[in-house]
Amino acid sequence: MTPIFLVNGTKRRAAVVFCAVLLAGCSRDSPDTLVKSAREFLAKGDSNAAVIQLRNALQKAPDNAEARYLLGTSLLERRDPAGAVKELRTAQQLGFAQDQVVPALARAMLDDGDAKELVSEFGEVKLASPDGQAALKATIGDALRSLGKPAEAEAAYTEAVAAKPDFPKALLGLATLRAGKGDLTGAEKIVDELLARSPAPAEAYVMKARFLAANNQRDAAVAILKKALEARSDYLPARYDLVSLLIGKGDLDEATAQIGAIRKLSKQDSFAYYFEAFIAARRGNLAAAREAIQQVLKVAPGYVPGLALAGEIEYRSKQFNQAEDYLQRALKGAPNSSYVQRLLAATYLRLGNPTRAVEVLRQPLGRGSKDPQLMAVAGEAYLALGDFTKAAEYFAQTAAMEPDNAAVRTRLGQVRFAEGDNEGAIRDLEAASALDPNVSQADLALIANLIRNKQLDEALASVVRLEEKQPNSPLVYNLKGFVYLARHDLDGARANFERALQIQSDYLPAVANLAQLDRMQNRPDMARKHYDKVLEKEPNNEQALVGLANLLQSMGGDPNEIEALLKKAVAANPQALDARAALVNFYLRKRDGKQALSVAQEANAALPSDPLTLDLLGQVQLATGDPSLAVATFTKLVAARPGVVEPLVRLAQALVAAKEYDRAVDRLREALKINPDFFDASRDIVMIYAKSGRPDQAMEEVKSLQSRKPNDVRGYVLEGDLWAAEHKWREAEAALKLAQKRAPDDGRVAAQLHAVVTEAGNGAQADAAAEKWLRGHPKDVVMHSYLGELALRKPDYKAAARHFEALVALQPNNVVFLNNLAWVSGELGDPKALPYAEKAATLSPANPNVLDTYGMLLIKKGDMASGVEKLRKAAQLAPTQGDIHLHLAEALIKTGDKAGARIELDALAQAASAPAQPAADQKGKNAQGTSVPATTSKPTLKCSPDCQAQVSALLKTL
Repeated sequence: MTPIFLVNGTKRRAAVVFCAVLLAGCSRDSPDTLVKSAREFLAKGDSNAAVIQLRNALQKAPDNAEARYLLGTSLLERRDPAGAVKELRTAQQLGFAQDQVVPALARAMLDDGDAKELVSEFGEVKLASPDGQAALKATIGDALRSLGKPAEAEAAYTEAVAAKPDFPKALLGLATLRAGKGDLTGAEKIVDELLARSPAPAEAYVMKARFLAANNQRDAAVAILKKALEARSDYLPARYDLVSLLIGKGDLDEATAQIGAIRKLSKQDSFAYYFEAFIAARRGNLAAAREAIQQVLKVAPGYVPGLALAGEIEYRSKQFNQAEDYLQRALKGAPNSSYVQRLLAATYLRLGNPTRAVEVLRQPLGRGSKDPQLMAVAGEAYLALGDFTKAAEYFAQTAAMEPDNAAVRTRLGQVRFAEGDNEGAIRDLEAASALDPNVSQADLALIANLIRNKQLDEALASVVRLEEKQPNSPLVYNLKGFVYLARHDLDGARANFERALQIQSDYLPAVANLAQLDRMQNRPDMARKHYDKVLEKEPNNEQALVGLANLLQSMGGDPNEIEALLKKAVAANPQALDARAALVNFYLRKRDGKQALSVAQEANAALPSDPLTLDLLGQVQLATGDPSLAVATFTKLVAARPGVVEPLVRLAQALVAAKEYDRAVDRLREALKINPDFFDASRDIVMIYAKSGRPDQAMEEVKSLQSRKPNDVRGYVLEGDLWAAEHKWREAEAALKLAQKRAPDDGRVAAQLHAVVTEAGNGAQADAAAEKWLRGHPKDVVMHSYLGELALRKPDYKAAARHFEALVALQPNNVVFLNNLAWVSGELGDPKALPYAEKAATLSPANPNVLDTYGMLLIKKGDMASGVEKLRKAAQLAPTQGDIHLHLAEALIKTGDKAGARIELDALAQAASAPAQPAADQKGKNAQGTSVPATTSKPTLKCSPDCQAQVSALLKTL
C-alpha cells in the first residue's frame, strides 16, 4: 500500500509553481495548435479536455470560426444548449461552413426549448450538403413534432430521407410518429432495421428500449440500453433512460452509479441533479432533494418536471405556500398533467382551501382521468365542503381501481428528457408518489358514506377514531362539526368548527360553517365577522370574498355591496372560475341578463381553453334567450371534451330551445353510445318526442328502455308520465303499478299513483291507499310533502297541518316545510304559527315567500310596524309576485297608509290590464329555474285573476 501524505505548505507552493509552468507552456501554443489538440481530444471522446483547449484558443483568437464551431458542438454534447447556441451563432456570423454549423445550431436551439423560433428561422432553409440537409430537416421534424404538428413533422422527416436515404435520425422520427398513431408494429420495424446495421445508431437502441418499457419489459429495456452504452459510452440520452428505468425498478443504488457515470461526462449536468433530487426524495431525504433540484432550476427555471418535483418536495416538507408556487408554474407548462393537478389540489387542501382544490380538479375529472389518487383527493375536497354524496362517489371510484396497475401508474422508460416531452417526463414523478401518508382515505371514505346515509352515531365514532390519528387536522374537526350539526347539537357543532379555526385560522370550510350557524341562530353580525377576520389578513382572498358575498345574499344584504365583493374576487384572481360564476349568478338573480352575459363572455376570453367557461357562457346564452348562440357555444364544448356525456346533453338542451328536435335527439343518442346506462339521455329523448308532438315515437322509446332495463323503475314511471300527459289515467295507473311493484318503498311512485287514481275519478280509493302506504312508511318525506301541498290547495288546513307537522319533525330546518306549516297554522289560529315563521325567516332571511308569511302573521298578531317592514322587504325581493304586493297593500290599509296602499294597488291594476308579453320575449330560465330576460328592463308584475278581483274590491274601499 502506498502511503498518502498531507501536502505541507512548502510542497503546496511547489505544486502551484509546477501548474503555473505547465500553463505557461500551454499558453505558448498557437490557436491552430490548440484547435488541433482539441480535435484529437474529441476523437478520443474526451470533451472536457477539448473544451479547455478550445477556450484557450479563443482567448488568443476570439474570431476563430472553427474553434467556435467545435466549442459549440462540444457544449451541445455536454448538455449545455444555451452555451452551444451562443458559440454556434458566433461561428455562423464568422462565416463557418453553413452545411456544418446550421444543423448543429438547429439542434442546440431545439434542446434549448426554442422549437418555434427554430422552425421560423430554418424551416425553409436548404443546404447544399446531403448530410447537412438531412440533419437539418430531421431536427426541424423533431421541432414540429414537439409543437404538436405531426403532419408537418412527417413532411420534414421525408425531406431528410430524400436528401440522404436511410438517415437514422429521420427514420427514428418517422418511427416515433407511427407509434403516436398507434402503429407500433410499423414503428418497431423501422427501429429493428436500424439496429440490424453495423454499427447501429445509438438513438435506435434508446427507442427500442422505450418500446420494451412501454410493454412492461423493463429488464429487456435495461439490457438493450446497456448494450448501447457498450458501443457508445458517452451517449447521454441512453444513460438518462437507463437511470429512469432503474429508478422505476426500485434499483436506486445502480441508478446512483449511473448518475456518477453521467457526472464524469458532464459534471454540471442538470439531469444528473434532477435524478439525484428524485432519488433523495424517494429515500425521504428532503433536504438533499431540495438542494439538488435547486441546481436544476438555477440552470432551467422553467423546466416543468423540475418544477413539479420541487413542488412535491415542498409539499412533503409541509411548505405548502412554496409548493403552490412551484406547482402553479409547472401547470402552465403542462396544463394537462394529472399528477401536477392532483398535487396542486392536495396542496390547496392542506392550505385549507378545498374550493380551489375542486377548481383545479375539474379539468382532469372532466376528461375522465382514471388516476385513483386524483379521485381520492377529489373525495377529500368534497368531504371538506360538506358534499358527502360526491365525496362518497369519488372514494368509491378510488377503491374500485387497482392503485398499482401499470396502466394507471407511471412507466419510467417512456420519459424523454432530451426531447422536451414535459408530459412524459412528469410521469416519472407518479411512480412512487404518495401524497400524504397521514391522511387515511379509507377513514374519510367511511365517514362520507356514514354521514350521507344519516348513520350519525357511527359517523361520530369514526370521526373520533380519526381524531386520535390526526389531532391537528382542521378537516377532522370540521367533519365532527358537521355530524353534531346533523344531530341538531348546535353547541357541539360550534365547538368543533371553532377548534378547526384554532388549528388553522383561515380554514374556509369552518369559516363558512360558523357563519351559517350564526345565520341560523339569527346573529347576522357575528356571521359576517368570521369572513371579515380572514379578509383583514388577506383582503384579496377571492374564496373568502365569494363566501361573504354568498352569505350576505342569503341574508338579504345590500346588492351593491354583494356586487362589489364579487367584482373584487374576480379582480383578485382572474383565473378563478368560481368567482366569475358567482358574479354571473348574481346578475341572473337580479334579472340583468345583459350583465350576466358580459361577465360570462369575459370569463371565456380570460380562460379560452377552459371547457368550464364555455359551459358557463352557453348556459347564460340559453338563460338569456339566445339558443342559437348557445348551440354554437355548446358545439365548441363538445369538441373540447370529446367522448364526454355532459357537453352532448348541454348541446341537446340548447337544440331543444332552438326547436331543432331531431338534432337534439341525435346528440342524446351519441351520449348513450358513450354511456348506455345514462338514463337522463333516454328520458330526454322521450320528452323531446312528446314535446314535438310525436307521442307514438315517445312510447316506442319507453318500451325500448323497459326491454333493455326491465327492473329499472324509472322506465315505468316515464310511461306513466306519457299516459298522464294524454289524460289516459287508467293506462297511467297500470304503468305506475308496475313501477310500484319494482320499487314498493319509493314515495315518489306512491305519490304519482295517488295523483293518477284521483284524476281517474277514484279519489277516495287513492286517499285510502295513500294513508295505508304512509302507515307503512311514516317517515317518507315525499308522500307527506305531496299530500300536504295537495291539502293546502283544496284548502284542507287541518290535513295540511298534519302532514307539515310530520315533515318538520323529520326535517326541523327545512325552510319550505316550516313556512308552509306557519301558513296553515296561522289559518287555523294556532299560536305556534308565528314561532314557525320566525324560525323559517331566521334560516332564510332573504326568501320573499318566507317574509310574506312572517309579515302576514305579524299583522294578524297586531305588530303592524314589523309586519309591514317584512312585507316591504318581501315585495322588494319579489318584484313580479302580485300576491305579495297585494298582501303589502292590505297591510298598509290596516295601518292607515291609504296612499301607500293605492300605489301598490294601482301597479297591480295596471299589470292586470297590460297586454301579455310576446312569446319572442320569453327568455328562458337559469340553472335555478328563475326566468331571466335578455335586457335590463324592469321586471313585469304579475297578477292572477283572483289577485285582480281582490285589487278591484280594495280600490273601491279607498
